[in-house]
Amino acid sequence: MKHTYSVIGLGVFGSTIALELSRLGHDVIGIDLNPNLVSEIADRITQAVIADARDEKVLRDLGVHECDGVVVAIGEDIEANILATLIVKGMPKPQVWAKALNPNHHRILEKLGTDHIVHPEHEMGLRLARGMIYPEVMDYISLGHEQFTVEVRASERLAGQKMDALHLLENDLQCLLIKHQNKVMAPPPQQYVFQLNDKILLLGTLGNLRKITKYL
Repeated sequence: MKHTYSVIGLGVFGSTIALELSRLGHDVIGIDLNPNLVSEIADRITQAVIADARDEKVLRDLGVHECDGVVVAIGEDIEANILATLIVKGMPKPQVWAKALNPNHHRILEKLGTDHIVHPEHEMGLRLARGMIYPEVMDYISLGHEQFTVEVRASERLAGQKMDALHLLENDLQCLLIKHQNKVMAPPPQQYVFQLNDKILLLGTLGNLRKITKYL
């Protein structure tokens, strides 16, 4: 289904989001005060505008209030980030994602009722560090309350073994699915024999997931 999104702030983070949403087939309005940033992306998204996102009338004239989602990606000016978030949170329709620069900023965005708060530099640092320590981990998503889904790759150590080789039950973990080449098994059969480079989706706490890395 096609949606319409606004991205406020077209630095590296914001422009990456805007371009990917556009690539996925959605309409995207990009907004920034910097004419250079706007011109760099103008021919690759639906609309790119030089505008001040701290002005509610400007945002409404651009149709931001009718968007399905708004990303506040302003990275250097915390005041502008907060004001833009405050304005778009006053619009009933859009879901709001906002970039937080530090813990205090995060708390302010929480108080404003921001639907999704992201820390891109912090999260990328965590992904890089964990990828260095756990190379089998391809991706992960935090579900809150210490629960994570983790996508891992079956290594030579796991290849040729069955599900019980992962010791999931004793570590209170679940295997949600296995993907072998183009075949997806969800839920996976207990007697499945892992093949090299199978993709495995696991669910559990981070602490318990760490315990089974030695079996992967």
